[in-house]
Parts: sequence; structure tokens; C-alpha cells
Amino acid sequence: MNIAQHLVLSALISFGTFAQAQEPTPAAPPASTPAPAEAQEEIPAPQRSLLKTAATRDFNKPLYFDQIDNGVILPPLELEYDLTGDKGKTLKIGNVLFNEKNFFFALLPLGKTHSQLNQILGSSEAAKTTLVMAWPDKLMTHGTLEMISRTGAVLWTYNFTEADHTKWAKQLEEWRKALITKGVPAKDLIRAGVFGSQFAIVDAEAAKAPFWGQKESFRFCLTQTDGRNSTKMCSQRYGTKSSGRNVIMGKVRTDATTPRVLVQNEEAPMKNSVVVAADMPTSFFAELASGESYEFVTVPNKLELMDIADTKKPSVLRIVGYDTRPIGRSIILNPDQYSSLTKLLGFEATIGDPRKFWAAAIKKDDPKIYLPGQGGGVFKQRFELSEIPRTQSRAYLSKRTPTGTYIDGIKLEGRKQPVAEVSSDQNSVEVDPRDPASFVWKFKATERGQINRSYLNVTVDGKTYKSYYEIYKGFPRELSGRFTGVQAKSDFIIMGEVAYNQWFEDLFGWTNYWLSRQRWGFSAKYFQSFNQLKVDTAGNTAPLSVMTVDLKYRVTPGLWGRDESVGGMLSYQNVTFDKLKAPMLGVGAFWARSMPKVFDDFFNLLPIMRYPKWVDMEFIYYMSSMDSKVTLNAPMSLNFHGKVLWSDRYFGEAGFGMKRYSFTDSSLNQKAELNTFYGTVGLGINF
Repeated sequence: MNIAQHLVLSALISFGTFAQAQEPTPAAPPASTPAPAEAQEEIPAPQRSLLKTAATRDFNKPLYFDQIDNGVILPPLELEYDLTGDKGKTLKIGNVLFNEKNFFFALLPLGKTHSQLNQILGSSEAAKTTLVMAWPDKLMTHGTLEMISRTGAVLWTYNFTEADHTKWAKQLEEWRKALITKGVPAKDLIRAGVFGSQFAIVDAEAAKAPFWGQKESFRFCLTQTDGRNSTKMCSQRYGTKSSGRNVIMGKVRTDATTPRVLVQNEEAPMKNSVVVAADMPTSFFAELASGESYEFVTVPNKLELMDIADTKKPSVLRIVGYDTRPIGRSIILNPDQYSSLTKLLGFEATIGDPRKFWAAAIKKDDPKIYLPGQGGGVFKQRFELSEIPRTQSRAYLSKRTPTGTYIDGIKLEGRKQPVAEVSSDQNSVEVDPRDPASFVWKFKATERGQINRSYLNVTVDGKTYKSYYEIYKGFPRELSGRFTGVQAKSDFIIMGEVAYNQWFEDLFGWTNYWLSRQRWGFSAKYFQSFNQLKVDTAGNTAPLSVMTVDLKYRVTPGLWGRDESVGGMLSYQNVTFDKLKAPMLGVGAFWARSMPKVFDDFFNLLPIMRYPKWVDMEFIYYMSSMDSKVTLNAPMSLNFHGKVLWSDRYFGEAGFGMKRYSFTDSSLNQKAELNTFYGTVGLGINF
């Protein structure tokens, strides 16, 4: 059998293994590639069978059990690996397997990457030579593909970003849906063929891949670099045979490789679990007997633990954390809930709590999870447990509990078990004597511009558990100074402006949800022109000054500068122009929110703008004169305003709009009319 025959047979076996390895089996899938639906089934609900919880339909926001003082200790992270399996041909790093069955490359026409794919592809697309890549998907999301010769020369390089990786996943999903509509069973499209790949270069010839006429064997290496963190995985050796535009690729037989492991650049046992530093890079290298290698240099990610409690399964505990999501089965508790239209327009919010909370299950007799490093790798986090809080001891807050506040001591309504006792070392908590399950907790929030955590002690059956809740504390007031340029019909006016804005937590302690809590605010603005405007045809001039006071009501409660809302306005305006004075009342509406993502991304091209941004717009129509001698002629104001928050307190701002000043004073027999377009810039402070 010649080398060409070896390559043909090797290619067929390689892709046959690819398709077979990706077919679903009765056994549970590897922890590195959970299906979303399965993941949800594996996360038990909190325990509710032994004793009814305090949660109700109206009180469904749980307090979390703090790990501190609640019998939970987090030992240092560990690097756990095992290269003893399958005679050194399989590496287990944490809970992820790495071997020739889930890390390989295949080169073939796109239409042949799955037995049914030709149904939805055009003939030209189906014929494109495609390089399909598969690797354990939790180990890499972007990087550089290198094709390296036996002598170490780099024959070809191809870069792909995380966006490219995501785009490929979306392409697979589109093909999957199209095939299902044509009657292909969904079970045949889960991990079979190309649907088990992590990335592919659909037209390798257009990407200038040197597979055609390649005489030398080579290997593929994938490298991901993020700052000082890096991951690299290299394949077995491959070879190609080509004739015209046709090419085949297969694995090349090589001498057996002695498996080995290096930890921190030193020879290490084939199986071990090593304690690693939390803030220093950890290096690891493993070479498999089959020729593949996997290595990384990375700083571990810390577990941000929010909560731990028992579940309906006695042998399983439920943990909640945020940010770094564990490798294995977990669910996101606060997924983005944007509509397809919102995503299409790019109107996602850009200010708020960016944390993504997740829940996962751990075994009570072997409590541990696995976390990815900052730039690759897998690390083990063990739990040392003593007394685990019971979910039935958990207190719940009202579904209308705000996510933010302006004050320290905001009153939060909650429910607990009637037999439970609650207390707080911060501020106070009062139990309703008529309903022992009901309480009012004054939440301690002292740090503005930060998420504040306040603690509530819950005592049940003589055991006290420390629970907590988190609320962001915002700035209720802002003061700014602005320069405004106003273009009138025949004049350009330079004006100075001072603006003040304030919002209230409630009305004098009254916390009614609809009429009081975080609903009301007011603003005051004063404009003064620096240059004179013509008063009459004789050439007389006079300055223009305008004072405006607005009372605002939000349709939805929330914090200014953080939570989107629309609302109504009642506006007072007093215009002074020479001897003419026109006090007036008007009504209007406003809309305020964080800058939509599509615009935020554009402004972020400028370094000075790479900060949170808040935008608002308002329209006011003045309909009622407060002076019987003054008649209004449809004055109005349309304003667009935005600010960039360079810090929690200091911001820059800009705006534009149209204003119409038009009225007649019958006592002076004079009429004033000024239609303007203006632009403004300024600086301000939140406090």
C-alpha cells in the first residue's frame, strides 16, 4: 500500500471517527459540552418538600446565604489532571477530556461533512473544500491556527475571533433548523458530522491554505492569547494528496510518543492535583501518546460565590455564583430578555449590573466545581462544608423590591417562616405583630455609585443563618454648567446655562409603589445670552434670558442615570426679552435610558468616550400663559441630551434641539417670535 492509499484510508477513518464520535449515545455527554435543556434538568430546585418556604407569588425575591459564618470554606484552587487513561492517549484536565476523538481536523467538500447537508446547499457551495476543526469547546473560543511542517516551519496561518466562532455556531444552528424542516430527525443533528465542530474554514482554497501540492507532513496548532494568558493545542501529524483541485487529508503514521507532563516547567507525575496560586500564572504542558499536545499559561479565575443551600435531592447542594461560569452543567438565572427587534436595532442597555448569575449542583459527599482560567486551562474549586443553610430558612422580599435606591435605610417588605426570628446588626428590622411572617427591613446602603450589600440574620430551630441582599445606591442630584450656541433666523446667540436635576426616593416617607417610590423629580435651568439680540428695526438690542422649572413623573420606578423609563412633565417657563416677560405653563413627556448599544459601540471608537453614557429626550408644549396680558403663539421645546460618565460623580454632556419662543404682550403692543436650533456642551457633577 503506497502513501496515497495510506492517506485515503486514514482520511476515511478520521472523518468516520469524527461522525461516529459526535453521534449521541445513551451515556451522559461530557461535562465540557452540556446541552442547555439537559443542563437545566441537572440543576435541582431549592428544597421545598420538608417545610413550605416563605416564598409567595408577591414575595419571590430570595435573600442569599452568605458563605461567611454559614459553614462554608473555599480552599485554594487546584490543578487536577490525569494522563494515565487509555495508555496515555487521553488527558483528563479537570472534568474535560482531551484526545484524538474530540480534537482533530478533517478536509473534505462541505456537502460531505454531513450525510444530509446537500439538501440545503447549492452545488457550488457544497463543493467547496472545507477544513473542519473539533476541540473540547470549553478550552478555546478564538485564536490563531498554524499549519507547521515537520521541520518547524509555519506553512500557513489563519486567525479567527470570538465573533467568528459565534458566527459559525449560528450557521450550524441555521443549517440544523433548515434540515429539521425537511424532515431530518433532530437527534441526527445534535453532534453528528459537521454539527459537532467548533469552527470551520468553508473555502480553504480561498483562504490560501497550502494543502494542494503539499509534499511534507504537518501538524495543526491552535493558540489563544489573552494578555499574559495563553492556551495552545497541537494535533497529530497530517499529510495531503492532491490531483487538480481535488485534495484528501489524513493522519500520517508516526513513531509512538512517550506521554509526559510538565507543571510549572518541571517534570510532573502523570496524575496529580496541585494547589495553585490565586493571583499568579500557572503553566501546564501535556504530550499524549497519540501525538497531540495541550498546554497553557494562565491565571485562575476566582469563584464568586453568592449562595449555597440544600435541594430536593438529599445528596445534592445548589450553589449560585456570578461572572466566571463553571465548566459543566449550570444555568443562567438572569438571561438577557431582549426581543428580536431590540437586538436587530442594537438597542440593548449599556448601563446596569453586568453580572450574570448562574446556578450549579455539587455533590454533598464530594463538593467541587471546575472553573476555566482567564486564558485557558481548568481549575478545581473544592468546598469544605459543615452546617449547610436550609432553604426553608430563607427569607423573601417583595417582587416590587427595587434594584436601586437613593437613600440609606430604604424600607424593604419581606416574608419569613412564622417561627423564624429576624434581626440585623445594621439599621433595623421590624416584624408585624399581626402577621409574624411579615417584616419590614431598613436596608443599609452607604456607598453611592456602588452595589451595597446589607445583612439580615435569620434564626430557625436555634440555628442562625446570615443572609443578605444587594442594592445599588445612586446619586439623586446633578448640577452642570453649559455653553449653548443658538441659531435663530438672522442671529447666532451664545448663551450660558446652569442646570440642576433632583429625584426623590419617596414623598416624605410615603412609599406607595404607584404614586411615590422613585417616581418624582424636578429640574431647574437658567439660560442667559452673552450677546444682544435685535429688538426692533431701529437696531435696538437686548439680552435674552429664560428660566425653566420642570416637575417630572416616571411611569416606571427606578434610578435616573441607570434605569430606563418614560414619563410626563409639568413645566414652568419664564422668558425675558428686553421689556417683554412671558411666564407660561406647559406639559410634556420624556424618555431616558442608557445609550443604545449600537450608538455606544460607535462612540467607543474614541478613547475619551469609552465610559457609560446616559441619554434622554423631552418635548414640552406651552399652552397656558400665567399673565393675562400675554398671549402665547405655540411655544415649544424639543431637547435631545446625553452625558458620558467619566467617573461615578463627574460627567461631560452635550445636546441639541429646537425651541420656539413666541408670544404677544397686549399691554406693550409688541410681539416676540424666535425659532431656534441649538447645540450645547458642558460639565457636571453627580452628588
